[in-house]
Amino acid sequence: MTSPGEAGLAYWQEHREQLRQSENQRAVLTNFVLVITAAVSSLVVQQHFAVRTLPLSVLVVITGVYGALTVAKYHERAEYHLQQARALTQALTAAGVLADYRGALAHSRQEHYRRYPVLHRVRLHRLWTGLHLGIAAYGAALIIITAAAS
Repeated sequence: MTSPGEAGLAYWQEHREQLRQSENQRAVLTNFVLVITAAVSSLVVQQHFAVRTLPLSVLVVITGVYGALTVAKYHERAEYHLQQARALTQALTAAGVLADYRGALAHSRQEHYRRYPVLHRVRLHRLWTGLHLGIAAYGAALIIITAAAS
């Protein structure tokens, strides 16, 4: 029979694994979007921005917007699992299943913030979402260049 502490730890581990999975899926999606964008860009340029390539440029815009929405959703899911894991950590610590490391963790966190005073404020999910929005903007630029070249 599993003790309540073991069950809590297993539940905690499941939330951490789900968080990792969200991050892995975000990475796979981003790579996929980058490959599509590179391939479509090559084709549009190879065709000298011909009007018949406009749907491909629209595809880049759609792919970029889809990517931005999806990585934002992955962030939301990762944040959910992180908050659940944090709540479980507090409950397991209060129940005496885990040692109380709050002081050591707070010290370590402050040291990290001291070493990276600017970067620790930059939210990673905003960089990923921004990358995908940049891809959408790039697709819009392809549309504009193609329309101007025609």
